[in-house]
This record gives sequence, structure tokens and C-alpha cells, in this order.
Amino acid sequence: MMSIQYKKPLAAALTVLYLLNPCGLIFAEDEDLQDQLSTVQGQMAEQAQKKSEAEAVIGNVFEKLRVIQENLDAANAQYKSISQELTETERQITRTQAELERAETHLRSREKVLSRRIRDIYMHGQLNYLDVVVGAKDFNDFANRVELLRRIVSSDLELISSIKDERDQINQTKQALEEQRETQAKLKEEAAAKKEEIAKHKAEQQAILEKAQTDKATAEEAYAELEASSNQIAQMLRDREAARQAAAAAAAAAASSGESGSDSSGDSGSSSGGDDSGYYQPVSGSGQMIWPVNGVITSPFGYREHPIFGRQILHSGIDIGVDYGTPVHAADGGVVVEAGWISGYGYAVVIDHGNGTSTLYGHNESLAVSSGQSVSQGQVIAYAGSTGNSTGPHVHFEVRVGGEPVDPNSYL
Repeated sequence: MMSIQYKKPLAAALTVLYLLNPCGLIFAEDEDLQDQLSTVQGQMAEQAQKKSEAEAVIGNVFEKLRVIQENLDAANAQYKSISQELTETERQITRTQAELERAETHLRSREKVLSRRIRDIYMHGQLNYLDVVVGAKDFNDFANRVELLRRIVSSDLELISSIKDERDQINQTKQALEEQRETQAKLKEEAAAKKEEIAKHKAEQQAILEKAQTDKATAEEAYAELEASSNQIAQMLRDREAARQAAAAAAAAAASSGESGSDSSGDSGSSSGGDDSGYYQPVSGSGQMIWPVNGVITSPFGYREHPIFGRQILHSGIDIGVDYGTPVHAADGGVVVEAGWISGYGYAVVIDHGNGTSTLYGHNESLAVSSGQSVSQGQVIAYAGSTGNSTGPHVHFEVRVGGEPVDPNSYL
């Protein structure tokens, strides 16, 4: 027996498979398509959530960047102001230094004059006084000369004292300016560090913003692609639904026109197939097929709540309850086109009966035929089990016309 891995196709893949299969047999249960649709819609919801989260991040970062920019502008203004103040202080220090140097030069000059004068008085005091006495015309002239000499010396001393006071004042100003410069330099350094820190924080937020914008764009692109896939799958389901209705109508018309009071050995299944499916109305059996096993229909054809997936999807066949190992018979003669593992169906057999009609027997425990083998009506083709998507031993029996599932009760 050949093992087959049945794939879940999208619309394009289904079209390719249909063209490659000469009988148009595409045994992909509607559960598979519904499962794909649910998966895609779930992914769409995830992408929508990602987009929403990215938009929230973008809004939050925009607000942060606004505050950061305000702080950065303030820091730049503060840095500029401190820099200007420091530059002005530097100029003041330069001017004060020049004034101090001029005062120092003036002081040294006056001190030299006074020093020479005092030295001369000290070294030649007697001679000078003698010169003053001898040179004086009279006592009054002598007194005047002595007073003049005293005044000159006193004036020099006062000038020197004044220059020293001026120098000390300039020194104090210079010292204050240097202290101010040191403080301003420190403030400038702190302002520069603050500005750098804010700029770094801004760059970090801008990186977050760029990532969020990229995430949003990616989510929007992914959502658009998923939405297209969702629409494609939904259209497939609608097309399949329309094809099923058309096939069911055609089968009903054929069964009605073919009834002539002849043997209707399949009528035992028609009534049981009339169990409310909720969508498809059963029709009288055509009698051209036999039941694959004897048992009770545990789940009819039509829409139902899937026992595993827990949602309303089309049940594309009927489930017949039997024990493990019960022989499964071919409902009609034909050629086995699939015999192996089919996704969802477990171990299954597909038989082509010609004229676009085929049958499927799923969830078997083991198989008794292989692909390409011709079988006759009633031949044992498998043994019942519970493989694939199953909750207990049974035979899942499908009839397909043109690749679309129809109610098997119309043919039993």
C-alpha cells in the first residue's frame, strides 16, 4: 500500500491538483478549508494587534520626543548662555590682567624714583642739608627748601600707596573673575553633559520610533496578504457550496427520473440519511451503490459542530458506527485512485467509479487494496478503525460528483 501525505491547499494549489487529477478528485474536507480560514483569520487578528501596538508605541514615542526636544532646546539655550558668559568673563580677565600689568609697571617706576630719592637722602643727607643751608639766602629760604623736600618725599609715598591700593583692588577683581570663570567652566561642562545625555535619549527614542514604524508597515503588509488569502479561501468555500447544491439538485433529478418501481435495495439507507443535517435535504436513493458496512449513521451529511474542532463546518459524508476491524466493502466497482494516509481521514481509500463519481472510505484501521487496483462492488477494501481526526471507531463514507461532496443517501 502506498502512503500519501495529504496537504491542505490554498486556492491556487487546489486548482493545480484538480487539473492534475483526471477524475477531478480533490478530497480536501471542508474542515481543512475552514481550519485554514480560521488560522488565517487568527493570523490577521495577530497582525491587527501588532499594528495597534505599534501605533500605540508611535504615539507614545512622539509625545516623549516632543518633551525631549523641549528639554534639548532648553539645554542648548542654557549651554549657549553659559558659553557667552564664560567668553565675557575671559575678556574681563584679559582686560583686568592688562590693567594689573600697567599698575605694576607704574608702581615699579614710582618705587624706583622714591628709592633713589630716599637712598640719596640717606647716603648724602648731611651734604644735601649743607647744600640746602649754604645755598639758602636766609633762614626763611632754608625752611622753604626743607619743607619742599619733605613734601616731595611725602607725595611720592602717597602715590606709591595709592598705586599699591589700586594694584590690590585689581588683584581682587582678577581673583573674583577667575573664580567666576572656574564656576562658569564647570557649569558649561555640566550643560554640555546634560545636552549630550538628552541627545542620546532622543536618539534612543528615535530608534524605537523607527522600529515601531517598520513593525506597523510590516503588520499592514502581512494583514493585506492574509486578507487576500482569507477572501480567496472564503470564495472557495462559497464556490464549493454552490457546486454541492448543483450536484445535489442534479442527483435528485436523476434519482427522480430513474425511479421505475424497480428494485430499491438502497432504500434502507435513505431514511436514515434523512436525519436533519441543517442544510442539505436528503433525497431518495438511486440504488446504484451498496452500504460499505452495516451500522447506524452516527453523524449525517451536512453542517454540524465538529466533535474535535468545536465549530460549525460541513460534514462532507456520513459516519457509520461499527467496531474495530469490521470489513469495509466497495460501494460500487471501480479503480482505486488513493489508498493510504490522507490528512484528516487517517487511513483511507478513494475509488473512481467513472463519469466523475467517486467514493471515499475514511478512518480505517488498515487497508486491503492499493492504488491502481480494480475492485468490484462489495469487495473488502479496508477494515474499520479510528485513525485521523476521529473520536471512535466508524467508517466515514463520502460520495463525490465532479470532485464535490454530495449526500451519500442519494446513492444508497
